[in-house]
Amino acid sequence: MKNCLLLFFFCLAWNFSSAQNEPNTVLPDERLYEVYEREYVDGLVEENPFLIKRWNFYLDNAFLITENIPEKDNDYPTISIKDVNNINILLLEKEQNLQRDWDKPIIYKIRGTDKILVYHAGKDFTKSLKKHLGEM
Repeated sequence: MKNCLLLFFFCLAWNFSSAQNEPNTVLPDERLYEVYEREYVDGLVEENPFLIKRWNFYLDNAFLITENIPEKDNDYPTISIKDVNNINILLLEKEQNLQRDWDKPIIYKIRGTDKILVYHAGKDFTKSLKKHLGEM
């Protein structure tokens, strides 16, 4: 009985130490490969996993899509989005030269729809990212 308990605690301690020594691997969102070369993204997993975490979060949380208010006099720049339910914001930024602002939201009309894309202010995105990562 004593040997069984000793073996049990040894195995438990070994499993715990093995789990502690395993790297906390970050998996890149597949949409990153549409924007950046595979070698570059895969290299960042090892060299700068924080950037991968940030980009992964950015892809779904840097913006929102909402209805445009037609009564409001607005002259927002117009962008094209093939599928508003499946957006790669980094690819849109690259292909359509979308711009963000640190202090205020930026709004774009989506061509052929009654919707707008609203970028969150950079400072608000950063606050959301820190909360997501447990830094707040």
